[in-house]
Amino acid sequence: MKKFFAVICAASAAACAVLSFSACGSAEVVFTLGEDGSHYVLSEVSGNPSALTSYEIPAVYDDGVHGELPVTEIGTQAFMNCSLTSVTIPDSVTVIGDMAFAYTSLLSIDIPESVTHIGIGAFAWCIGLTDIVVPKTVRSIGNYAFAYCSSLVRVSIEAEIESLGLGVLMGNVAQDSSGLYINSHLETISLPSTLKEMERDSISGNFVKDIYFAGTAAQWKAIKIFYYESKENSDGEEEAIKIIYTDDQVIEYFSLPDLTIHCADATLVYSGGQIEEL
Repeated sequence: MKKFFAVICAASAAACAVLSFSACGSAEVVFTLGEDGSHYVLSEVSGNPSALTSYEIPAVYDDGVHGELPVTEIGTQAFMNCSLTSVTIPDSVTVIGDMAFAYTSLLSIDIPESVTHIGIGAFAWCIGLTDIVVPKTVRSIGNYAFAYCSSLVRVSIEAEIESLGLGVLMGNVAQDSSGLYINSHLETISLPSTLKEMERDSISGNFVKDIYFAGTAAQWKAIKIFYYESKENSDGEEEAIKIIYTDDQVIEYFSLPDLTIHCADATLVYSGGQIEEL
């Protein structure tokens, strides 16, 4: 988590440096040729990112040298810190890179079924988003992909993933004169039947009321809650050890006020140190 924040802060500082030299200028979306020469990457927004409020990403691009090729990737930090409220992603895009839309003003996002990968922090701190649907075609979702999107109310993950990683839907914790409080509105999460494990902070910082699981109650009860702990190995080097929650810890983890788990064949409620099947 510390590493993620370090990357975010460093990138934010770099973006601010750009803004300081182009406060009154326009924004220009930059495309670069992919490494294999078969596609283009939307790599960055140069000039003044705050000038870009809406954008339709083209399905094909021609840089005047390499000819017309598909745009298949939105690169790392490509739109980060832009004032985007709306963006159209074409069906040619397969990859949304790390922090690609972080800190933007997006009000909605339609992730096309062509996308197979969503990177680390791709939509982190998009505080205007209220609904997200992750399509079935997505094969991997990076840590913190939708973290700190405090206005999120509903998230539907249709992607047939087996693991929900660190901070993917982590809520936002704020502070005022009375102390820390949860400043998030996520109430409903839909998860695929393929899910086999969840990192313990994947949905933390939220007051989730309903989880809709596409699998059976037995499949849900088999889901593992895990986290990584840094330990020193026999060579004196630090390595990450995967720690799995005990059954009692899992029950405590899901024993949130008013949380109901809706499975394909039963409804579950965690309370009083046990699982009640309705």
